[in-house]
Amino acid sequence: MWCDKLGVLVTIMALPVLVRNYQESDHEACRALWRELTEKHREIYQDPKIGGEHPEGYFDKHLAKVGADNIWVAVHGSEVVGLAGLIVEEAEAEIEPIVVSKSYRGKGVGKRLVEEVVSEARKRKIRFLNVEPVARNVEMIRFLYKLGFRTLGNIQLFMCFSDYVWKEGPELFGCKFNY
Repeated sequence: MWCDKLGVLVTIMALPVLVRNYQESDHEACRALWRELTEKHREIYQDPKIGGEHPEGYFDKHLAKVGADNIWVAVHGSEVVGLAGLIVEEAEAEIEPIVVSKSYRGKGVGKRLVEEVVSEARKRKIRFLNVEPVARNVEMIRFLYKLGFRTLGNIQLFMCFSDYVWKEGPELFGCKFNY
């Protein structure tokens, strides 16, 4: 439940989805989801170059790196509508990626995916589970915060040597940053 701009209480019904392990038959759908993730990043950063001409190929690289046992999909009816992965390194792991098809966002699909990956991490006795949303994806940061990701483990700082335009803010430990 949430309040809209007029303060009217709105109930969002969670979409019934099945979250299951990746299967080879999901390959093209997952490549398409990876493209959607890249398009979201292009939109957030107003940079059409992110991911190159064929960003869906990065799914293939990710699959080869982590293995099919570390990828889950959300299925609504017979359609793959979401994807999440787990990169495991000894007793630590990272959720990467988390992507839900644009028309299914805000309907509980991402929550179900993250819950499944968190459950799997607990089963595997992972000591630290992290996730690294891009800095401008404020919506994702808030979503993850609601799901219990409330500890800062790493902060990545960098310098930009191009004419790229950054937004001002946020502030952390009395230091102002661009993002």
